[in-house]
Amino acid sequence: MARDAFDVVFICTGNRFRSAIAQALLTQLTEGLPVRATSAGTLDLGPARVLPEALDLAPALGIDLTAHRARWIRDLDLADTGLVLGFELVHVATAVVDCGAPRDRSFTLPELVSLFPEGLPAAADGDPVARARAAVRAAHEARDSDGRRLELGDPLGGTLELFRQTAAEVRVLTERLAAVLFGVPP
Repeated sequence: MARDAFDVVFICTGNRFRSAIAQALLTQLTEGLPVRATSAGTLDLGPARVLPEALDLAPALGIDLTAHRARWIRDLDLADTGLVLGFELVHVATAVVDCGAPRDRSFTLPELVSLFPEGLPAAADGDPVARARAAVRAAHEARDSDGRRLELGDPLGGTLELFRQTAAEVRVLTERLAAVLFGVPP
């Protein structure tokens, strides 16, 4: 991953719903900022399209997922990534153990957002990358010592309402992420 931008990698199981939505939302929210969002799955599904439910819900989220194709996490080198965000603990563990993601910059998305203080001041020089790095460091230092972590489950096999609820939660979490890390207004 390049150092001229802050890289965020979202990881879910198939890279066909949660991580694809989060990637598209963060890309849209941080347009014009030195932020690069990507996503991958812990399963190798080849270049599969997003789930039909993701395509159906995308317009309401204000994103376009028609060009998205699944990627496999093991095709990525995560060692220099600014932030790795899974949705379940297994996603984070796979990123750290199998792909070299730094543990101190790897979280579940719900966990990271829960660790953010109510307000994080902007970096003194207004640098969004420095601000994001400071927020990730602070979140890592605030982690509970009991190892408790928050997750956002996979809606696969569930009702359309479960897909809607999951997409809405991904949106809220990603908007909070963009606000705290990069100062993007909600």
